[in-house]
Amino acid sequence: GWLVFSATAAPQQQEEQKSERDQVKSEARQAFMRGKLVSNQKIVEGLSLKNFEMIQEGAAAVVVLVKGQHWFVLDTPGYRQHSQEMTRAAQRLLDAAKDGNIEGAALRYFDLTLTCIDCHQYLETEGL
Repeated sequence: GWLVFSATAAPQQQEEQKSERDQVKSEARQAFMRGKLVSNQKIVEGLSLKNFEMIQEGAAAVVVLVKGQHWFVLDTPGYRQHSQEMTRAAQRLLDAAKDGNIEGAALRYFDLTLTCIDCHQYLETEGL
């Protein structure tokens, strides 16, 4: 009787552990997205005030966020590509801000925003 009980309890226990992992991942994704929103708000404020330091801070934060979030999303070639594109877009924005180029920074921010949207669409197709 005990072996039967253990065999039937193991899948339920595995399902509970999976559910807990999914919850942790979901909370981590939400925190990541809040972090990106804060960074984007800083960038937009910096653009509107022509405050290049603020733009740089926001862009640098996006780079750090993207590099640190891989463990809770997808480990697929497509997702890695989107992450690399986002990092490049944020770095180009950072470079434009360092150069004091407001038009270039605005264009690079637009590029970063499109990169975010493309990644979100990819994640939706993957069921996340």
